[in-house]
Amino acid sequence: MHDFFIIGHRGAAGEKFENSLSGFEYALTLEIDAIELDIRAHSGELWVIHDLDLERLTGSSGRFDTLEDPASLRLLNGEPIPRLRQVLDLMWGKMPVNIEIKSFDTTGLLLDLLAQYPVIEPGSAFPWILISSFDHRQILDLRHQSCPWELAPIISGVPINAGQLIDEIKPYSLHLKHEFVDLAFTDQIKRQGVRVMVFTVNDVDQALSLKNSGIDGIFTNYPSELLKIAGPVKA
Repeated sequence: MHDFFIIGHRGAAGEKFENSLSGFEYALTLEIDAIELDIRAHSGELWVIHDLDLERLTGSSGRFDTLEDPASLRLLNGEPIPRLRQVLDLMWGKMPVNIEIKSFDTTGLLLDLLAQYPVIEPGSAFPWILISSFDHRQILDLRHQSCPWELAPIISGVPINAGQLIDEIKPYSLHLKHEFVDLAFTDQIKRQGVRVMVFTVNDVDQALSLKNSGIDGIFTNYPSELLKIAGPVKA
């Protein structure tokens, strides 16, 4: 849609409860380029939730991976934890989705689920499905499995092996934490044909500075506010 991507972080985490169906429904009303969400595997199902510890998001004690039944829990806004298939049913063909893998050994389940959905013709500059993770082993595993979807390693620092990472994964983009944006490094990445996107940016001035420096997009908790700095809509 735009020449600078605005991606709703965990739906629109600063405006609606994060990673909730109501948050994703709200994001669909905004003229943003994509949403980002987090997935964890449990008992052969993929669930949309960020934290391993349950306290912050549900008020319950314990860990997500030790739950007997995730469907029995409610988020603090009263909604159940969404299954990824529910979110895909809602978003498919309407708005691109960046799926961030949070749990180990998740790629098989994810590919099997995505294969159940119809092919979507390219409709915007942002891929319909972008799979990302801090766990580069899983991103590399997806590449080895000839994953048909675009891939994006997430990096919290400045890697010393970025060139090797790009050669092995052939990513659509690299996702960098905003504290570690080094313009010489990002220029090097972009010269290799890889986009650079930054998380999590909630300040308009900071977002505008990143845009002017050549960054391709941002993840934000306040997408309706950050839309102010989006570029012109492309035909």
